[in-house]
Amino acid sequence: MAEPRLWALKARRLITPLQDIRAAVVVVRGQKIVAAGRQDSIAIPEGAEVIDAGQKTIVPGFVDLHHHGAVGAGADEGTAAVKKIAQYLVGTGTTSWLPTVWTLESLPGIVQAKKEGTGGADVLGIHMEGPFLTPKGIAATDAFEEHLEKPSLRRFQQFMEASDGTLRLMGVSPELDGALELIGEMRRSGVVPAVAHTKGTYEQFMRAVEAGARHVTHTYNVMTGLHHRRPGVVGGVLTCDQVTAELIADGHHVSPAAMDILIRCKGPDRIAVITDNVPLAGLPDGTYSMFGGTVVKKDGISRLEGSTSATDGTMAGSEWPLNHNIRNLIDLVGVTLLDAIRMATLTPATVIGLTALKGSIEPGKDADLVVIDETIQVCLTMVRGQVVFRAGL
Repeated sequence: MAEPRLWALKARRLITPLQDIRAAVVVVRGQKIVAAGRQDSIAIPEGAEVIDAGQKTIVPGFVDLHHHGAVGAGADEGTAAVKKIAQYLVGTGTTSWLPTVWTLESLPGIVQAKKEGTGGADVLGIHMEGPFLTPKGIAATDAFEEHLEKPSLRRFQQFMEASDGTLRLMGVSPELDGALELIGEMRRSGVVPAVAHTKGTYEQFMRAVEAGARHVTHTYNVMTGLHHRRPGVVGGVLTCDQVTAELIADGHHVSPAAMDILIRCKGPDRIAVITDNVPLAGLPDGTYSMFGGTVVKKDGISRLEGSTSATDGTMAGSEWPLNHNIRNLIDLVGVTLLDAIRMATLTPATVIGLTALKGSIEPGKDADLVVIDETIQVCLTMVRGQVVFRAGL
């Protein structure tokens, strides 16, 4: 049997993200990290392939909990589509993800891709954003609304069986009849219940938390806002330490001031930066058929046809990758690089209970590593000890 491959990655800076280390090295044997720290305290094993990243920075691979698709492929379109998305993701620094879908029919293709391996970002499991959601009640969302269902324990068990035990995160609108009982069953089944797409009140949100809800889908988006006499779901998210919160930090879905408020209230250990990417991510601007209608992508933003302005437009998902969103947190909000990286790595891994393998650079964990430059451009990506993307290094 061949000896496991040995790597040593050297760089000016290493963010674990529990530490910020200068003049650093990470040693990888096979699929695992065996050492990480200062170059003057860690010996590089004989025979190791050395990659010297110079003035760049090594960070953990990004973990995206909420991703529907990219480069024209949807996570609900079968095994080949899931692999295509995963191979795109590593160029953005994402090394593991939850394909995010709504329907029972979507699940077998994801399960198969996870079993076979993707050749790109690891599939950690499945995120079902629906179907137990309140209708949005906005124009041109019929393609979504037709998949919505009332909360049902029987239906939930069908999803569990079809996911082959890989369902990790699931959204539900807490104001729906049967939602609280369903949330309790999710917790007992090892699925993280998330409050999602809700017109509920603050009180309904808190009852969901009491029932076991522990996460919130794309904070601020598709939920009741904060009013000084009606705190809404946003008020609950900002003040309830029992829940973690997703944040689309693309600079369009949430204003920098609102991002700042969320981070001040919850801190980086309770916020998971996500993309909420849809299949137009990674494609050029243009007009596309999607969601049963026509979507116009312009300047990196996709809106339903006829709604093209920032004031009246209905955004059709997000198009920006995680490395862009991390840069936004730094440039638009003033977050430190360490905290921004934590929100894209260790926090999301914590949300789904996978910190034993993912989310930080520590001995014994999967060798999911990314080398970035000062603008957060990705220069190298390693997934479980294999270099799967390299550019400019």
